[in-house]
Amino acid sequence: MIQASSFRTYHSPLSGQMDYVNAMRAARDFSSRVSDSLKIQVFPYSVYYIFFEQYLHIWKTAWTIIAIGLGAVFIICLVITCSLWTSAIILLVLSMIVVDMMGVMAILKIQLNAISVVNLVMSVGIAVEFCVHITHAFLVNGGDRGSRAKAALCTMGASVFSGITLTKLVGVIVLSFAKSRVFVVYYFQMYLALVLIGFLHGLVFLPVLLSICGPPSRCDSDEKPENQPTIPAETISS
Repeated sequence: MIQASSFRTYHSPLSGQMDYVNAMRAARDFSSRVSDSLKIQVFPYSVYYIFFEQYLHIWKTAWTIIAIGLGAVFIICLVITCSLWTSAIILLVLSMIVVDMMGVMAILKIQLNAISVVNLVMSVGIAVEFCVHITHAFLVNGGDRGSRAKAALCTMGASVFSGITLTKLVGVIVLSFAKSRVFVVYYFQMYLALVLIGFLHGLVFLPVLLSICGPPSRCDSDEKPENQPTIPAETISS
C-alpha cells in the first residue's frame, strides 16, 4: 500500500510579490479540487510558500492588531483622564495618523508585510506622545475653548516640539545612512513619516479640533459665568 507520494509541478515565471501569492492561491485551489475529485488528500508545497503564506491574511491581521492597540490606548486614556470625550478625541487623532501612515506607504510603494505591520502598531504608541500632552494641558486650563487651546500650545507646544519631535527626528535621520535597504525603507522612511505626521496632527490639527469641540475644562469652578456682572471692590460694604 502506498502511504504517500509526490510529483513535481511548475509555475509560470513569477516576478513580484503578488505573482507568488496568486500562484500559491492557484496551487491550493487546484489541489483542493483534485482532492475532492480523487477522494484523497493532495496539497502543494514549496519553500517559497513558507514566506508568502503571511500575505494571505496580512490585511486581516493588520487591522485586528491595530484595532487592539487603539482600543488599549482608549481604555488607558479613559482610566487616566476619566473623560470619555477626551479619550474619543485622542482615539480619533490616532486613527487618522494610522490612516495617513498607510497613505504614505502607498505613495512610497512600501509593501504591507510583517515588518510594516509591526511599524504601524508601534506608531499607535509613539503617536500618543504627540496628542496626550496637548490634550491634558487643554483640560487643566480655564477659559473658553479658544483660549484653552492657545494656552495648551504655549505651555506644552515647545516641550512636544523639542522633547518629542526633534529628538525622534534626529534619531530617525541616522537610519538614512544604513546600507541595508530594509532599514532605509521600513525604518527610516516609515519612522520619518510617523514623526512628521504626528507633529502635524499633534501641534496643528489637534489644537484646532480642541478649540472647536474640545471637552469641558476641569477648572470650571474658577471661571465666571457668562453675562454675569462683576461688582467693583469699592462698592462692596459690610
